[in-house]
Amino acid sequence: MSDPWPPEAPGEPAPHRTPAGPPPPGVEPGTAPGGGAGDEAGDATGPSANRRALGFTALAVVAFMVVAALVGGGPTLPGSPTFPPVGATVGPAGGSAAATRTDVARALADRGLQSEDATRPYRPAEGPRFASAGRAVLRAILPEDPDHGLIVIYEFPSPAAATAAAGEQARYVASGVGRVQFPPDSRFIIRVVGATAVFFAWSPANSPDPRTESIPAALESLGTGIPVPS
Repeated sequence: MSDPWPPEAPGEPAPHRTPAGPPPPGVEPGTAPGGGAGDEAGDATGPSANRRALGFTALAVVAFMVVAALVGGGPTLPGSPTFPPVGATVGPAGGSAAATRTDVARALADRGLQSEDATRPYRPAEGPRFASAGRAVLRAILPEDPDHGLIVIYEFPSPAAATAAAGEQARYVASGVGRVQFPPDSRFIIRVVGATAVFFAWSPANSPDPRTESIPAALESLGTGIPVPS
């Protein structure tokens, strides 16, 4: 009988070794009984690695959505106020708006209505071009309805730009998103006067002062009207 190799440490029994036999039927040599290539392969491609990959993908999607919201300012929900996008700068109204303001005040006076510059901020629901334009807000004085009678004058670089913006506003207030931001019976006056656009919205059901009906008639004497799609 020959000595074992490698030599065994003194005092330690030789480990029991079971001779390797043929693999079970249907199992390829060198593969684990479960169909894998062994413990090392299972660690690399098993459930833990898949979960880590899915986790990284989810984090990437969330990060993309957060960045998009910060850059774009997020969507405007129906019924919410419209303001310029975050970071946008709205320039002050200039000479064109001042001239149109004088015309509007004169047209209101011809109908027996006094007017003044609005003393509180006012922004109706607006399309993108109106929302980013310089503006002046005039209030027709309605003794029985001091919260209404607000007329907005938007200033643009040219008459063509004012016409394009007015058309966009007409389509916006006629759309589902724009319409829900006004009372159901609202009526709209949109006029282009030179390089400015004039906008007035009113609701007969919410206008207790009968003088309100004189405002549309006064504004219709100015510039060119932009119809609102029905």
